[in-house]
Amino acid sequence: MTGPLPRGSVRRQDQMGETMQNVERRSMRERWEEAHADARFRPAYPHEQVVRWTFRTLDRRAASTTKVLDLGCGAGRHAVFFAHQGFDVHACDISATGIAYLQSLTERLGITIQTHQTPGHDLSHYGDKSFDAVLCFGVMYYMSIDQAGQMIREVYRILKTGGKFLCVTRNDGDGRRQHAIFLGRCTWHITALAAEVASHVETGMDMLFFSKSDIEEIFRGRFDVCIDRMTYLHHDFADDDWVISATKIEV
Repeated sequence: MTGPLPRGSVRRQDQMGETMQNVERRSMRERWEEAHADARFRPAYPHEQVVRWTFRTLDRRAASTTKVLDLGCGAGRHAVFFAHQGFDVHACDISATGIAYLQSLTERLGITIQTHQTPGHDLSHYGDKSFDAVLCFGVMYYMSIDQAGQMIREVYRILKTGGKFLCVTRNDGDGRRQHAIFLGRCTWHITALAAEVASHVETGMDMLFFSKSDIEEIFRGRFDVCIDRMTYLHHDFADDDWVISATKIEV
């Protein structure tokens, strides 16, 4: 039977753990820099759910005075779509490569988008009640559960009362969970995705998968929400997401 480790050994193990966490954080950032440098991960067209939400929810007659944030914009397909609709568009992302590509697009297309590089859970750059609408498409599930909660609180802070929030995030029926190890609340480590799966680059990542009750709990008390499900089947593999359309309420 192994006895307790000496105090110095415990300290060294803690330091090693912190070092590994820092390496993983750097690795995640590097993955996004690599992904946004690859044309395969720079889709040109907005997703149909975003187009539908925009036309149903946002007042395009007042577009020039409607301030919209694309949170986790990547290479900017949705920010560009919003700008083409005439909105006052802001966009942020963790990736300098993604932001640089979006800036080059704005110059080429002759549109205006204000960009800022930051992790999705840190919106301190933006003022209280400064946005009419926020989009977070395919971003929250790459955060830790604590970061996801912080992001929701930050979106609430920067939205005006009655402001609109569209969040698309993975649910617990997604096919990636079949290739993952459970780590804790809503959190799984992706072990090995087949090379033919478009998102095989996610192998080795930690990822959040939410049940409907998880989503209801995270948004409760801050937003009126409508939760829909969006599933795409690729042979035996399912991309399965929650589509959360929310309106900020005062508490």
